[in-house]
Amino acid sequence: MSYHKNRSIVIRNAIINSLFILWCLVWRTGLGLTFFIIYASLGYIYSWPFYLPISIILGFAPWGWKVQEERRDREEERKMRKLENKIGDGFIYAKAESNIEINYRGVIFLKSVFGLFVSGFWGIILGWKAILGMVVQLVDNIRTVIKYI
Repeated sequence: MSYHKNRSIVIRNAIINSLFILWCLVWRTGLGLTFFIIYASLGYIYSWPFYLPISIILGFAPWGWKVQEERRDREEERKMRKLENKIGDGFIYAKAESNIEINYRGVIFLKSVFGLFVSGFWGIILGWKAILGMVVQLVDNIRTVIKYI
């Protein structure tokens, strides 16, 4: 592959990745603000003081989803590295995992509500790390584009 074709592929991928990161930053923040505004406005209507902290927690839920996604990815990578170290030069023909869950309508609702609050706490505690990681990746992509132009 020629240098110019390789350069154009690198630039294109960096631009696409940058646009995706910007979209994720805007989407997650906008969705969190929407959660916050809706729930905070309910608190204003009903004059209940606990609506504000609950709306703050719900506002961070989309970033909590990102934190949980990154945690699952790290856990999966750790499992794969552990498996590769365990195997050495051997072969694995198949491996399967299964999770069995029994869900009733009330349990599904409670799990989803509880999951929103857990995600909100993850977003409050580690959301800054996810945002910083995305901003660092965005800056790196911009440097790549500038370097190759």
